[in-house]
Amino acid sequence: MRDDMALLAGTRRPLDQPWEPFHPLAMDFLAALSAAVRQGCARREELAAFGFWCRRAHLEQLRERHRSRLPRLGRGLVFHAAPSNVPAMFAYSYAIGLLAGSAGLVRLSTRRGEGEETLCRCLREVLDRPEFAAVKARSSFVSYPRDDALTAALLSGCGGRVVWGGDATVAAMRRIPMPPWAVDLCFPDRWSLALLSQGAVAWMGEEELAALARRFYNDTYLMDQNACSSPQLAVWLADGGEKGARRRWWLALAREAEERYSLGAFQAARKLEQFCRRAMAAPGVKGLERYGGNLVWTAPLELPLAEDRPPKGGFGLFWEAEIETLDQLPALLDQRSQTVVCVGADPGETAALLAARGARGVTRVVPAGQALEMDTVWDGHDLIAALSRGIG
Repeated sequence: MRDDMALLAGTRRPLDQPWEPFHPLAMDFLAALSAAVRQGCARREELAAFGFWCRRAHLEQLRERHRSRLPRLGRGLVFHAAPSNVPAMFAYSYAIGLLAGSAGLVRLSTRRGEGEETLCRCLREVLDRPEFAAVKARSSFVSYPRDDALTAALLSGCGGRVVWGGDATVAAMRRIPMPPWAVDLCFPDRWSLALLSQGAVAWMGEEELAALARRFYNDTYLMDQNACSSPQLAVWLADGGEKGARRRWWLALAREAEERYSLGAFQAARKLEQFCRRAMAAPGVKGLERYGGNLVWTAPLELPLAEDRPPKGGFGLFWEAEIETLDQLPALLDQRSQTVVCVGADPGETAALLAARGARGVTRVVPAGQALEMDTVWDGHDLIAALSRGIG
């Protein structure tokens, strides 16, 4: 291993021997990792969510969901690259590859933060247990400065790669060759929105409204809206009730943020920068409302949007738009659209309409509180199937 490539967990030279999907030892390891993360990372909600995802009951549900009539084996060694602004993403990617029967070579950024460091400590502790020696032999977590030659050398022994990041990251990785039989899964820039029923919000009692705001907070503030599935745009469906219901909703979200969110100088400055850049660069911004002091900002946009997609929010900045009927929703979507988070609106009805109208891009329609729930089917790809191969 080169001096500038640090081993963070696992082994220096991971084996590429495939396992069958949902191998018992892989299941045992992830269940043990779940316990370690939930015990050691309870104060970091996004990390605790990964621990909850790896719990035994959920792993069993996934095994049943992906049960195959054909024997399957993993792809051997799979290279994973994940962004540093979503701390647990590298761990989800590795876990899914392991469940698919593939060994994992995971590259972390040299700019990794506290979240990644904490997860790596948990991984080291569990991988170093004697009962998981076979899993450790198939797992390598490394970090090194950008070096295409080194990445190419690592990829030369891989049966696949999984890349999570921006368009530039994906384009750069795709220029690096792999063996011709290797699979290539790339997840570039995407954006998501919330569909809010004005009529439903208007009729909600205070307890129901607070519970819904709590779930929506998890969708947005836990990742500072950096996750591709966190809503940037709030689309109000004018289906009844008074417009004052919108203010009531944002005040409920602000109360949740007051209890849970730490707004520092960096977050405040970035929020202001995002708003000012959009307001100066393109027409259609109709104002700015603040709720809870500086915690929640909303900026109405004129339709149609001046750009192909809504501007980026973040740190509690939400762009707003209004539609009169659900039939107008598909026109707001493009190939980069990913998740529609329903607040008061019915997810099943919304998904059915988008499918019937041939909506572009969108692959997920979920109720509030489920935007960040990682799945083994993502952006339309069955990751267990893609990272394994059938024999028959």
